[in-house]
Amino acid sequence: MKKTLSIILTVLMLFSLSTVAFAADYDQFLDRGTLGCNEYRIPSLYTLNDGSVIAAADMRYDHGTDSPNNIDIMVAFSPDGYTNWEYNVVNHFDDYADGITDVSSASFIDTAITQNKDGRIFMIVDAQPAGCGYLKCKQGTGYTTIDGVKRMLLTKGSNTNLSSFEYYIGDFEGDFAPVINLADGTPTTYSVDKEFDLYQNGKALTMKQRGSDKTVTQNIFYADAVLRCFKTTYLWLRTSDDGGKTWSAPEIITGQVKNDNEYFLGICPGKGFVTTLEDGTERIIFMVYDNGVLGWNEFENVSTIYSDDGGVTWQRGAETVCGIQVGKVSESQMVELNNGVLRLYAHNKGNYIAYADSTDGGHSWTDFVLDLSLSAHGNCMCSFIGTEIGGQKAVIGSFASNNSQRADGVIRVGFVNPDNSVNWVSTYNLPGRDIPWKNFFAYSCITELSDGNYGILFEDEVSHISYLIFSVDANGNITEVNGEELESNQSAPLNFWQKLINFFKNLFAKLFNF
Repeated sequence: MKKTLSIILTVLMLFSLSTVAFAADYDQFLDRGTLGCNEYRIPSLYTLNDGSVIAAADMRYDHGTDSPNNIDIMVAFSPDGYTNWEYNVVNHFDDYADGITDVSSASFIDTAITQNKDGRIFMIVDAQPAGCGYLKCKQGTGYTTIDGVKRMLLTKGSNTNLSSFEYYIGDFEGDFAPVINLADGTPTTYSVDKEFDLYQNGKALTMKQRGSDKTVTQNIFYADAVLRCFKTTYLWLRTSDDGGKTWSAPEIITGQVKNDNEYFLGICPGKGFVTTLEDGTERIIFMVYDNGVLGWNEFENVSTIYSDDGGVTWQRGAETVCGIQVGKVSESQMVELNNGVLRLYAHNKGNYIAYADSTDGGHSWTDFVLDLSLSAHGNCMCSFIGTEIGGQKAVIGSFASNNSQRADGVIRVGFVNPDNSVNWVSTYNLPGRDIPWKNFFAYSCITELSDGNYGILFEDEVSHISYLIFSVDANGNITEVNGEELESNQSAPLNFWQKLINFFKNLFAKLFNF
């Protein structure tokens, strides 16, 4: 039986080789197995001021599910966005061994990156305490106010009821902050370092790592720690002043921007945005979304968090408004149009991409409406960037165009009219893999490279990210730069057969360890 299957596989591989000249190369960025991780999701991609390119993605090891689970964050760097990618793990929790899948793990998920004019990179992710995820978040911020200052709460007991929390984290003095008794304001013998690892009497507290015999330092996000934070999502911010080679200690900014009656408040993955206000102030903006005061995905809504002082303090923008057709808005991306107008593009309950505009630097927004030229899947993140093509302001977007499933990825190019309406002039069909009858496509992120071409990271199969570089001519037509044959993207029969071959190759490999 195994010999027969080997013969079949060989034939399929030979047929595959005979057609490879028609298949574009989309694997130059992030192969399975990079940094010991087989499953990557949620791409972020950003071109820095010096022309180098930074990327990030969820490391989901041998599973693809969202939090709660064991997820860390990979960050990659390229000097030009084409080659020589360097990979590092920037956000990593140690409570579980890498690759161990468990809903009791702490996790990081969803990355957004931007850079200000002075060169500082801002990277925000959602940090989830053990067992926490989108629908597992408890209502509240996990903070209390002491003498006008927001303080992060800790407990030795259950971390799901804020009324039972006995401690809070004080001010950092050097590398450590004391843990203070909430009742009387006296210090305990505990402290935390800047990564929120736990110490007692100056000595690191340790625990056994789940899934291995390794001993690790306790952290307030771990289930087995002596002191734990509230079970909700935290916005975890790091900065870099050397192009992403090294990163600051994290700052948790949730206490500044989350409302007490909210459950989940998470970052919109992809990229943030920087704009200049009328008075010359530079505003750093990230899009966030919440699931309402009931904590369900039927009530998602977008808003912004922004800083006008270089990231020292953060404010929350106004909640957006959705009409009946839109229903809700979730993960979104921002572009700048004419006259300083900012536009959010977001997925929603409808079968089209929705958008809303801001004339006050991203604080408040018009009601969301559907763009009936952008047919899309209602439950899949979209990526949009503003650019200039042939001297004209333009918008480029990527998203799953299939209304019923995450499939049929497209890149759309539109020219911005003087009234800020967009004339969508071209559509480019992105290749999907996974199974032959489903042209899979999920999350994506576009950036403009320093040479005028564009890069896109996109999920072309379950838990796999590919990279494509493309150019856009003055008429908005897209040409693939890093593929072998552009025609392969237009050939449905070859696309079907190639995916059929890949499907059986992957199936045999998994079943019989080929």
